[in-house]
Amino acid sequence: MNEFHHYLAELRKKNLYRYRVDREDQWINFSDNDYLGLRKNKLISEALKQSIDQHGNGSGASHLISGHFLSHSKVEEKIAGILGFEKSLFFHSGYIANAAFFKNFLKKGDDVFLDKLCHASIYDGILSVDANLIRYPHLNYQYLEKKLKTSKASKKIIVTDSVFSMDGDCALLKDLMALSSQYNAYLFIDDAHGFGVYGDHGLGVMEEQNCLNFNKSRIIHLTTFGKAAGVSGAALCGPEHIIEFIKQKSREYIYTTATPPYIADGVLTAIDLIIHGNHLRDQLKQNIVYFRGLIRNQDYLSNVHGPIQPIMINNNLKVISYQEALKAIGIHVAAVRAPTVPLNSSRLRVTIRADHTQEDIRLLASQLNYTLENEH
Repeated sequence: MNEFHHYLAELRKKNLYRYRVDREDQWINFSDNDYLGLRKNKLISEALKQSIDQHGNGSGASHLISGHFLSHSKVEEKIAGILGFEKSLFFHSGYIANAAFFKNFLKKGDDVFLDKLCHASIYDGILSVDANLIRYPHLNYQYLEKKLKTSKASKKIIVTDSVFSMDGDCALLKDLMALSSQYNAYLFIDDAHGFGVYGDHGLGVMEEQNCLNFNKSRIIHLTTFGKAAGVSGAALCGPEHIIEFIKQKSREYIYTTATPPYIADGVLTAIDLIIHGNHLRDQLKQNIVYFRGLIRNQDYLSNVHGPIQPIMINNNLKVISYQEALKAIGIHVAAVRAPTVPLNSSRLRVTIRADHTQEDIRLLASQLNYTLENEH
């Protein structure tokens, strides 16, 4: 018992203890990953309701028993087709998809080259296997290439987020694809925060960086549907033999009840809204520019221009007090601390959405300006 009490006491002492807060709709929320504002979209809601009426509330079984519906297959075919992959596999969440992929794809002796700021789910998957983990400094591809040159492993994989969820910056996928090809390595791209937001059709960072037509024979790609798509679930895309291998081997896929088919039908509607959602992406870009222009001390902003706009505070106690000050005027912004981010890099993780009004953004910026200018 003492070890548990001690652990919790240490968290409180270091201002790292985290609390859940019941969501209240009257708050103006600047923490969502609902970048396009689709979470309450009426067309998606109607698709969910119609699917429930047709298929019921749940799937009834695991995918390989009797819980796989045509709706699941349609999502897999749709996302693989628009992204140019041979096949995809539908998962409950991006977290489960990442953990399942690395746990089953890797084996002892494989070399994994990981951007140090990749998502926790990727770490969990990799660390469950006795592979060789080589972390490279964030976006430092010269360091990465030095390590690739010296690798003797028969199987190598480079791993990156496309958009890094706490910093908001993007990987350079063309550079990573070139390194993957040159050193005969697989490349894993987690596009959780890119899909819907980036690219002319919202297809993510590969589209934004003109990589959709590249050779994908050694690329594995994750798309999630709980962020800009406003629903839930994820799809792992890649070469057919790798996706089939994961389907046949992954206990995380085989031994769990399938996602309800109504979720898949909601995702199908969301994908269509994203593809035809240029007006939403344009509004999102305008809101981001507007927010950044209102912050008087630009030193608190990072040099990123996507919806994730971290306000760097670097002090656990201060970041909590700033969060409470915002909450007092009806605004919710996440105070992010270790272990989600490195020690001494706490921040307010502001996320801008397409459906934020200018009045919402002005209220947020006004309070931030006041707080930051009077922090001493």
